[in-house]
Amino acid sequence: MFFKKHPYSSVNKMSVVKQTTPSSNPFVIGTSGHIDHGKTTLVKALTGVDTDRFIEEKIRGITIDLGFAHYKDALGNSIAIVDVPGHEKFVHNMLAGAAGMDAVLLVVAADEGVMPQTIEHLSICSLLNIKSGIVALTRLDLVEDSEMVELCKEEVLNLLEGSFLENVPVIPVSAVTGEGLDQLRSEFAKLAKTLVNPEIEKPFRLFVDRSFTLKGFGTVVTGTVLTGSLRQDQTVFQYPQVREIRIRGMQSHGIKVKEVKAGQRVALNLTGIGKEEIIRGNQLAKPESLISGYMINASLSLLKNVSNPLKNRSRVRLHLGTQELIGRIVLLEGQSLSPGETAMVQFRSESVLSSKYGDRFIIRSFSPMITIGGGTLIDPSPSKSRRLQHELPERLRRLMDGHKNVRSEEVIYLRSVRGVFYKEFQVRSGLSDKDCSNNLELLQKQGQIFCLDSVSGHYLHVDHIKRVGKFIIRVLKNHHQNFSEREGMTNAELAGKLSLIFTEKEVENLLKYLCDFDMILQQGKYFYLENHQAKISKPLQESLSNCLEIISKGGFQPMRKTRLLEEMGMNEKDGIELLKFATHSKKLVRISEDLYYSPDQIEKIVDILDRFFQKNKDINVIQFKELMNISRKYAIDLLEYFDNQRFTIRKENIRVPGKNY
Repeated sequence: MFFKKHPYSSVNKMSVVKQTTPSSNPFVIGTSGHIDHGKTTLVKALTGVDTDRFIEEKIRGITIDLGFAHYKDALGNSIAIVDVPGHEKFVHNMLAGAAGMDAVLLVVAADEGVMPQTIEHLSICSLLNIKSGIVALTRLDLVEDSEMVELCKEEVLNLLEGSFLENVPVIPVSAVTGEGLDQLRSEFAKLAKTLVNPEIEKPFRLFVDRSFTLKGFGTVVTGTVLTGSLRQDQTVFQYPQVREIRIRGMQSHGIKVKEVKAGQRVALNLTGIGKEEIIRGNQLAKPESLISGYMINASLSLLKNVSNPLKNRSRVRLHLGTQELIGRIVLLEGQSLSPGETAMVQFRSESVLSSKYGDRFIIRSFSPMITIGGGTLIDPSPSKSRRLQHELPERLRRLMDGHKNVRSEEVIYLRSVRGVFYKEFQVRSGLSDKDCSNNLELLQKQGQIFCLDSVSGHYLHVDHIKRVGKFIIRVLKNHHQNFSEREGMTNAELAGKLSLIFTEKEVENLLKYLCDFDMILQQGKYFYLENHQAKISKPLQESLSNCLEIISKGGFQPMRKTRLLEEMGMNEKDGIELLKFATHSKKLVRISEDLYYSPDQIEKIVDILDRFFQKNKDINVIQFKELMNISRKYAIDLLEYFDNQRFTIRKENIRVPGKNY
């Protein structure tokens, strides 16, 4: 559909491609093995497709990059084959092809036996947790002595002992004579029956392994659907760019389809994006189904045959799906990791990576490029909290191996005071949507976690809530010492101290939680500590009494701040503190920056205005000025205060009763 010589199809014109539904049991099998052991020749004999696509591959007679072929067996199973290069210089391409393999076809030449890349490829497949496969002993036509074939088979069986390929069929074949090909196809069919893809219910995800442009169609990418399904009309995002991608058309195994699903090799025709903007290593996935960052916490196993221990902060190459990333391995336990051992590590990447809980990866040494290990990603884009460092390895083990309830709690705990939002919880835990909901509800009932905001689904572990509580206690203690005359701090004031982490609504719920557990106390709109009582010195109390008396004598037009302080004989600093205390303790009402009234005065003004509104529908500044017998400036300040209190509403030059009237 998308290109003239599509590796899956011989169809050249879009008009003749039939709309059909692929087999209900598709799977992907990838070749592996040493260079020149006949992988590409065997694939061609099985499918009729020459997977060497480049001129250089034809000239040199070796596979350099990934090749693709497919065929449908007699039972209707759609079998996609990914042919990988066997040369040690192109292992990075082999790793890109291994992303999404359901099974492996290990190829060993009968006339040469086990070679270095046979062992390396087998180790890679094992580290990637590929669980099924078949072994083919190729180039049977070049071996004259049958005993040599048996010796080769015995060598292979010794290699496979204890591996995931132990006890799988080992089939001698010849791509030249056709010997063994029918038996190999038969084993493929048996393999198809045993492979059940459990990932279909998860969000759609695909690692891009090729990107190119086709005249008349635009950009086309190919890859294996790892999880979920996708229809042409659904939204999909490119990662790590987090950019929405529109799909023009889909093809699986050379056939135009409306939907693709886990286990299929697919080609996607994209619109609005150039081939240089989406490359091998990028991913296509559902929105918010991956987390991007520069760090991951993981379990790393070093291969037994590695010559040297892995030192802390070693620079390495990490292969995740079809992407190769360079960074450093920070060992979370010990200063080195010995061959054959497993430890918790942190990978710090030099470029952004998008991942989720449970992703498998391969580690290769930076130089020379040798496969040294691999493992499982446990904590994508982890918290940088140093407080967690000493307990991090054990908590990561609980997150990896624990029961789903334990795993759920650890996901939230490891996010420290930032907590976890529901939309990312599934990505961080690897649980189903149903399990996520059930576990969060259970943990709340058990008092292990607290929901800061039910709308956004923001959860925090209670241990970290207590940490935040201790911080708030320190803030309040400091506030009480500096402003002993005040009753405490408001929600807005405390929210300002936590604005980098929480919203004001979240702080409100957090403060309520702390009050429920008597960590802090609340009276009215103020939060305070148990032993705090608002108090001022005796001289200040005398000044306050004098201040209230002067303002009260002023009637509806009391002295403004500057003249008031002069009358009281106070400097501006002490005077401002006195007025702030009087306002906080509700002895005075602040009308404007320099104007204060007593609550009794305001109550009388409101009463007069109320009686006026009973007979009149509105009032202007002049009417209010004359009603109260005050100056225009005082009238304007009072009316603006009433506007803010929703007692009045301004409409051009008049006021009408507000909702608090």
